[in-house]
Amino acid sequence: MPDLASVYDVASVAKLLPHPLRTAIEGLSQQSQKSIEEIRLRALRPLEVIGIRDYARPLVAIEHLRHVMSAVTGSSYYAVEAQLRYGYLTLPGGHRVGIAGRAVIDERDQIVTIRDIASIHIRVARQIVNCANHVAPLLLDDWGQLQSVLLVGPPLCGKTTVLRELARLIGNGELHPKLSVRTVSIVDERSEIAACHEGIPQFDVGQSTDVLDGCPKAQGMYMMLRSMAPQVMITDEIGSISDVKAVLDIARAGVRFIGTVHAKSLEDLRQRPALRTLLTHGAIDRFIFLSRRVGPATVERVYDRQLREVKQIGSDSVANRWS
Repeated sequence: MPDLASVYDVASVAKLLPHPLRTAIEGLSQQSQKSIEEIRLRALRPLEVIGIRDYARPLVAIEHLRHVMSAVTGSSYYAVEAQLRYGYLTLPGGHRVGIAGRAVIDERDQIVTIRDIASIHIRVARQIVNCANHVAPLLLDDWGQLQSVLLVGPPLCGKTTVLRELARLIGNGELHPKLSVRTVSIVDERSEIAACHEGIPQFDVGQSTDVLDGCPKAQGMYMMLRSMAPQVMITDEIGSISDVKAVLDIARAGVRFIGTVHAKSLEDLRQRPALRTLLTHGAIDRFIFLSRRVGPATVERVYDRQLREVKQIGSDSVANRWS
């Protein structure tokens, strides 16, 4: 893997900010900078940094937001206008820049883009080796065979970071001593799992892993199934009916699936028709619920395909490894 750590470290993210806000970030200790998860800018309100407690809180001016938008779009707002209708941009290195402001609607009541940006949330992506050690045993059945797994939890609980590490472990044959290398396909719609730059993953996602970057999940899963013959399919943020249908078809093809979904409980999943299908069709062997209760990626509960609670294996937290 190429050594492009500077692409996705916090220092490179700070360079996107105007002077007063950049100074607040660069003035932090290296340890504090490593703990930053999000940098949130809201017009006429103080800077907010998620992941640390003590930091300077300069007021965010409207021109500061314009500066950041110019930096993240390469001074070509119209070149990314179509992507902005989804409410975010993905930077090299996998950082996600979420935006909010005035939605521009067309005659079909579809969002065309977002203008008059009033809020910018920069989610800092990073690879944390060994952060999934406590989750890895939960992917295996009693005979040591890999299962299909859904990581479930609210935003910012560490799902994508754990998913990335699981891809690395499986693709390198390091998940378990008795489990050999598996061929992995990642469909990385938002470029957050592998952080591809010119097609090359900037994060280590495993030697036997292939990545389809920037492709819609459902379409991408079918493409990878046909073209790459994976043993394991990985993608992030399952949610639509088409996503679920693709997961079911993946299971019928004998391919293991590992993905994530936003929810806090089984009841949350049941209330969403598309996801409820995953609870009833047996395509998922384990549902692993994560939180931040005692640190990022705390394992709260684990259910099998019959939705019976499974006894957890190992530690329930990665707080001592999440650094």
